[in-house]
Amino acid sequence: MKKNIVIIMFLLVLIVPIYAEKLNVAPMEQLNIASGYGYDIVKELNGNVQYSIPFSIYDFEKKTNEGARVISKDAEITEQGSIKIDAKANTIGETREKRQLSASKPIIIGTEKIAIISEEAASYGIKDIVNIQFANAKANDRGIFSVCKGKAEDILKAKVEGYASSSDYMGGIIRNSIDYNFTSKNYTLLNIYVALASEGENLVLPYLETKNENISFTGMAIFKGDKMVYVLSMEEAKIMNMLREENVRGILSLQDNPDEYINYDTFVKKIVKCNKKGEKYEFNIKLDFKGDIINNTLYKDMKKENEDEFIGLMEKKIQSMCNNFLEKMKNVYKIDCLNLGMVAAAKYGRETGVDWNEEVSNADIKVNVKVKIDKIGVGQY
Repeated sequence: MKKNIVIIMFLLVLIVPIYAEKLNVAPMEQLNIASGYGYDIVKELNGNVQYSIPFSIYDFEKKTNEGARVISKDAEITEQGSIKIDAKANTIGETREKRQLSASKPIIIGTEKIAIISEEAASYGIKDIVNIQFANAKANDRGIFSVCKGKAEDILKAKVEGYASSSDYMGGIIRNSIDYNFTSKNYTLLNIYVALASEGENLVLPYLETKNENISFTGMAIFKGDKMVYVLSMEEAKIMNMLREENVRGILSLQDNPDEYINYDTFVKKIVKCNKKGEKYEFNIKLDFKGDIINNTLYKDMKKENEDEFIGLMEKKIQSMCNNFLEKMKNVYKIDCLNLGMVAAAKYGRETGVDWNEEVSNADIKVNVKVKIDKIGVGQY
């Protein structure tokens, strides 16, 4: 028995170093681990476009007890921040080779918290960006994508107190926005790839910008094909998301004056039905809201008659909000922001050459709203 154990230990001593070398195992301070990356473009006078792909890299500092920076296995990591590595080239693929020429360590991807596309790059088109990323087996297809105002390089190098990088902060903003703003989780590389390839679907992405030195989620970028064409404010985006997404959550309010209001924390479920009369499409969108009253200064007591009044007022308000958005979507944006074309194509056939943005803009769209109260406060059901 002891002899077998000795043999096994001997083999492990021989095998482990071999496989460790093949797997390129190294301490993390000897690797460039990506926290986020961006896409910028520079339009040249001759009409050519140069791509600029900045990477935000975790910067791990090893320090001894005396505080001197070292590269020793015995030292302890006491600081973590981020640095930027940038590369510019005429194609996205060429940026990879140029980036490594200015990086002394191998770059590890798949760990990034977010990918940021500048507004200019998004308006130019993201098809090549998505295709080269999706073709890379090492890429994180569940990574979050967003559009930013200004340059991606600038927002990536911004410093956020308490965070190793702005990428960690921005990724957290978008992931946690699902709690109160009717946003979804479908802003990943995989979802973008599917959206660009699906008939009757238009892509939307979170829109970030820096205001008063703070990075904020301020709206939604609307795409037509692979090009961004509009940016909706957050208030308008919330209405679009209620009509567009499945099983999302947010807060709605009724307010008569600064001292009298109700906050309604709710989930919304959506059902869409499509019919065709002659050459015109009809869509019926049913929205079922169910949630809690989390703050109430409008009624002294939420009795049955007050509940009924609140439900009626809230249904009327949501109905008006939805109708106003649909009017603007059809006559100003002229884009199917709600992916109603997917519903129609599923029922009446795909690949028929129909322009779903045009058909939905000319369609008759009706919204039916139902509001239900679940709880109205602690001890009240």
